[in-house]
Amino acid sequence: MKLLVIFPLLALCSIQPSLVHCGTRPSFVSDKMIAKAASVVNACQTQTGVATVDIEAVRNGKWPESRQLKCYMYCLWEQFGLVDDKRDLSLNGMLTFFHRMPAYRKEVQEAISACKRIGKYFVKGDNNNCEYAFAFNKCYASLSPRTYYLF
Repeated sequence: MKLLVIFPLLALCSIQPSLVHCGTRPSFVSDKMIAKAASVVNACQTQTGVATVDIEAVRNGKWPESRQLKCYMYCLWEQFGLVDDKRDLSLNGMLTFFHRMPAYRKEVQEAISACKRIGKYFVKGDNNNCEYAFAFNKCYASLSPRTYYLF
């Protein structure tokens, strides 16, 4: 499903989305995508118990250190098929998506490359998977704020 390819960077908004830094969503994120993501977002919110206030804080550029928020990010990765059978983050789909968008291509490739490397510092396991998801999202948002969009 092509919708699934953008969700590592689309990691945390509720149904009323906003861009982390500038308050508007990127043009490539359609209302249809938001509607399709709603059931996964709701499921991950329920599964992790993440507080809406934490999600809203991330939308506003703040990064609460709650375990629920960190695990919410990893839950989205799992639900959108971005975790392989070894529980590693697989971003090939996201790269493919942005290859069709030349204005973002180089920026996204560089951000993914830089941020994915931090994964080597995390031992696989539930708690560390959540920590890695949080660290990756925070890194990506800082390196590519115009493409980082939170569900």
